[in-house]
Amino acid sequence: MPMRRRTLLGLGAAGVAGMSAGLLGSAPVQARVPHSTRTSARQAPTQRFAIGVRQYSWSRGGRSLSTKVFYPTTGSPGGNPIPNAPVADGVFPIAEFSHGMGCNSDCYASQTHGLASAGFICPAPSFSDNTNIGSVYGGEWSRDVSEVITRTLALNNASGDPLAGHIDTAAGVGVSGHSMGGMTTHGLVSAWPDDRIAAAVPIACVDMGNPTSAFANVLFIHGDQDPTCQISSARQAYSELAAPKAFLTHLGADHGGYLVPGFRTYAQTENTFLDWFRWSLYGDTAARDRLPAGASSSGTRWEAEFASLPSSVISLRARTNNQYVCAENTGGSPLIANRTAIGVWEQFDLVDLDGDAVALRAHANGQYVCAEDAGGSPLIANRTAIGSWETFQRVDNADGSISLRAQANNQYVSVPNGGADPLVANRTSIGSSESFDLISG
Repeated sequence: MPMRRRTLLGLGAAGVAGMSAGLLGSAPVQARVPHSTRTSARQAPTQRFAIGVRQYSWSRGGRSLSTKVFYPTTGSPGGNPIPNAPVADGVFPIAEFSHGMGCNSDCYASQTHGLASAGFICPAPSFSDNTNIGSVYGGEWSRDVSEVITRTLALNNASGDPLAGHIDTAAGVGVSGHSMGGMTTHGLVSAWPDDRIAAAVPIACVDMGNPTSAFANVLFIHGDQDPTCQISSARQAYSELAAPKAFLTHLGADHGGYLVPGFRTYAQTENTFLDWFRWSLYGDTAARDRLPAGASSSGTRWEAEFASLPSSVISLRARTNNQYVCAENTGGSPLIANRTAIGVWEQFDLVDLDGDAVALRAHANGQYVCAEDAGGSPLIANRTAIGSWETFQRVDNADGSISLRAQANNQYVSVPNGGADPLVANRTSIGSSESFDLISG
């Protein structure tokens, strides 16, 4: 078994104080199956569905696994789930949700109902030992979820079950959960891995162990003032994982208020949570491309690595003055095009994201070039992770030069004042000041 974390999380009554009633609360490992080979790109449903629900009484050994399975049904969206309703036309991937301490599958209606309404089949088990933190650290809950995944997938071939023929068994599955459920989710991509998982969203979790393989797209959601599950532990878990991965931080938020509709940054939670699964399980690249904007607000911080980050070493020579862009004193000063020769400060890794999206990582300090406050400040190489402000669209110009359009504000990087002033992303069209020669090596 992989190394376990050194500290245990003591969740008691104080740990859930102040939360609403709606929030309280294994398969053998094989070689990695790359996400791109098991999910065919298609657009996730754009319409919202009405929600059906079926109750299953499953078990694993002596452990009871009472599970509600929420799914898209026919009829008008909105309202409560309809028991045993017919399944909507189509084939839908599985996205599971695990509850937190002292709760059951009914506590997280915003998440389970949201998944079903968006076109996912969402099994939501109720763990009978729902206050036993030892069962989570011992892997029992993670193994329970693996059993629930097995049972849910089997419904696709179950004679007489309404879900038969409606489950996408080729896309991999998604798992998610909050608090003890978030720990359970992280356990499934670390200490008790299940290689069927293509996407995981641990919410307000702690680090449950070292990852044993990189088979899932993992999104962490956390409040930076969480008194129950320290964000530093989730950050450690994030740092250990390979891309694709992302981290949505709710600034000034506690253990789970951001999961409640009406909370000031709930929209960012919902946008990101659903689009992460749309991208990972449907292969919907439009959903992936929405993630930075959907996650961003004055009350959130978004960072992501969407790919394994292949890169090539390049330099940029400004067309406006024929001089090279320099990272100055290893990221302490803005980028400026004022060098006549190439040295380490004039070299960048051109990091290939998806499509025409790229990031620039300065060789001088290994940090990413950032457009700061969406183009209002000069570009500077001072970021350790890639988010929307560190993402640029590469534009190949007819004259052989390239231009870079900042994703944060959709404006072009420019060399102002003939190169005398630092680079900024504030131009709406391309001229010589927005054109660069890309020099390899």
